[in-house]
Amino acid sequence: MKEEEIIKKVLERVAPSKAEEKKIMGTVREIEKNISREAERRGLDVEVMLVGSIAKGTYLKNSLDVDIFMLFPSNYSKEEMREHSLEIGKKVLDDWKIQYAEHPYVRGRYGDYEVDIVPCYKIKKASEKMSSVDRTPFHTEYIRKNLKDKNEVRILKQFLKGIGCYGAEIKIQGFSGYLAELLIIKYGSFRKVLENSQKWKGKVVLSLNGEPEHDFPEKFVFIDPVDNSRNVAAALSPKKLKFFIFAAGEYLKNPRMEFFFPREVVPLPVEKIKKSVENFVGICLPRPDLIDDILYSQIKKAAKNLEKILREYDFPVVESLYYVNGTVIIAAKLEKKKISGTKLHMGPPENEKEHVDAFLSKWKGNAVRGPFMEGGRWWVEIKREYVDACSLLKDKLGELNMGKDLNEMKDRAKICKDGELVNEDNAAFWTEYFMDKPPWER
Repeated sequence: MKEEEIIKKVLERVAPSKAEEKKIMGTVREIEKNISREAERRGLDVEVMLVGSIAKGTYLKNSLDVDIFMLFPSNYSKEEMREHSLEIGKKVLDDWKIQYAEHPYVRGRYGDYEVDIVPCYKIKKASEKMSSVDRTPFHTEYIRKNLKDKNEVRILKQFLKGIGCYGAEIKIQGFSGYLAELLIIKYGSFRKVLENSQKWKGKVVLSLNGEPEHDFPEKFVFIDPVDNSRNVAAALSPKKLKFFIFAAGEYLKNPRMEFFFPREVVPLPVEKIKKSVENFVGICLPRPDLIDDILYSQIKKAAKNLEKILREYDFPVVESLYYVNGTVIIAAKLEKKKISGTKLHMGPPENEKEHVDAFLSKWKGNAVRGPFMEGGRWWVEIKREYVDACSLLKDKLGELNMGKDLNEMKDRAKICKDGELVNEDNAAFWTEYFMDKPPWER
């Protein structure tokens, strides 16, 4: 299939029809009217504004979220702003839940759509922001004024979704919708974004209207055109950036529909997967009731500290991994789960008499072998404290820092190994893990 045909078919699946646009905008106007009515009833001086991809016209019809902001004057305290916006959100939306970012906000349903009602301060310029969400209306306005082809954004967003790189949340650490929009404004088209990505080497600083206020620590920077003290790409992990550049190069060589819509993973039978899961140890616990950003932040911390404690006791870690659904699994793949009962412990060089005396005094009669000298240094062979990774984790789970909420669930956690980490629920996860292919080659 030629690339033009691929792009045409992608747009047929992701770009809304005029009827669909009319329906969503009609619903938005209803929600705005209901919020305004509730605000007036309370005597509030607020502006109601549609923001995000629907306001910019860059949304994907198969992934629709309605973002409506309530803009409060700065004479309202944060407590007043929070109280009023939450109460109004609960009145307007069905099946609502309180979500947490810098300000609490309400997420719920209105008709066929999921809706966020978010409070922020009304400011004259982004530099006056009191919290990061105060910038969002400026982002919406900037994209509306400067974006020439909305469908190019849609194509890029769907490509990012297809390769698993779309979303700035901690769970994904990929490209935000706003970053995708800015890339299209900068380079002009989806294909040109991909072509230019092949030149991104070392430290990359992209901008649309000026120099940054300061140097950014990240290797990949896109200066926010409405606030040049901010890197729009700050949430993008080096791993996801590298994978995007690789995927872009592969697409340019051989464009295929599967880059946008990869085949679903068909899970292998559980018993077959269990035979492949060898030298894995992990922690299994029920999923806590936390928003994804908090949960995944703690899971990543737990995975890092799991690796650290295993390495501290000489277990060679290949990588850590995690799975989240009804349960949370945080695991490590090891070169081996059991290691030898002894290890060599290095002492001081032979010419450091004071240190040598202390070393010999400490280890004489307390070592499996030695002390002995080899290569100009003193050595001893000593017993390891742990030879089995599961035993180590069972004993040290209490010391393992997994983050506030996961730490509180340690009494419900259990140490699992190999096949114990596999069930029907996570069979697709393990199938994809062992498939070891990019999404477009499944």
